[in-house]
Amino acid sequence: MALRSAAATEVARQLWARVAGDTSEPEEVAAAAARMCTQLRGELERWIGADGYRTALDRALVLARAEHPALGDLSCLGGDEPVTTAAVQAHGSGKVAAGLVALVAAFIELLGLIIGEEMAVRLVAPIGIPSPGGLVSSETEGRRNG
Repeated sequence: MALRSAAATEVARQLWARVAGDTSEPEEVAAAAARMCTQLRGELERWIGADGYRTALDRALVLARAEHPALGDLSCLGGDEPVTTAAVQAHGSGKVAAGLVALVAAFIELLGLIIGEEMAVRLVAPIGIPSPGGLVSSETEGRRNG
């Protein structure tokens, strides 16, 4: 059994809660999983590139599937709704959700090996949080151009 960082696991739980809420219907869980994967990919590819994202994701999937077979053939690269719906029907929404949380936690930990856990958590933590203007800014408050 893999030990997961408490910070990585908590951020992963918060991300899942933001995108899924109290969803339990197979189609809703599948849609929430797709939203989470899309948001995760969209944000992290900016920082580690498409190849870096894919490499870390592939490894995180291997790690998460070892403890959460409900993840099955999920790729988290888009078009997974039918696979996720089938997984929820076969294993239940709780097991699929736990697997998705483990996947994100593993991803954070892998990213943390490269850039440090604190920075990895800081990159993932705001994903899915709407900003007042509808966009999440990555600019530091008070920073001036020029």
